[in-house]
Amino acid sequence: MITLKKLQVYNAEMIAGKSVLFLKDNAGRDWYESQKLFADETLKVVFNSAGIIVSMNYDVSTLWPVDNSVAEVAADDVPEGIDISGNWMYDGKNIVPRTYTAEEWQARAEAQRQSLFTAANAATADWRTELQLDAISDEDKASLIKWMAYIKAVKAVDISAVKDEVGYNAIAWPSQPD
Repeated sequence: MITLKKLQVYNAEMIAGKSVLFLKDNAGRDWYESQKLFADETLKVVFNSAGIIVSMNYDVSTLWPVDNSVAEVAADDVPEGIDISGNWMYDGKNIVPRTYTAEEWQARAEAQRQSLFTAANAATADWRTELQLDAISDEDKASLIKWMAYIKAVKAVDISAVKDEVGYNAIAWPSQPD
């Protein structure tokens, strides 16, 4: 199984009116020349310096691994459910579930909070405008009040103790209003 590490641009040329970038790995191997070394039946994974898989395909020619590394993995060794959403890593031999630091779990919790805020803002945008224009119905005003209480409750959720998956999964986010 072949692995190309830390592919970097080493040349750029105009070919047929198009800019073409050439990559080489840390051992000096050219990306385009090395593609023929990969077996057709293996999964090729692109992973960053932290080992996190950022792209993958069985067809190596579809990958653009600039500033990353590429490894091939036997089809039988590919875990079920693998994706490129940041939850999988290549450890130098195998594809494994990603491990997160305490700081990354904190960042994930804060990202979830921001996602809840975004959804709440989308749900209430028209009502807030109507309220400013004094054109909101009593029913919509009551709904807006519920949503504002929800936003306040989301802000109040303490995520400071989140250090791992257990802590992340234990976060009790408030339920959105009906």
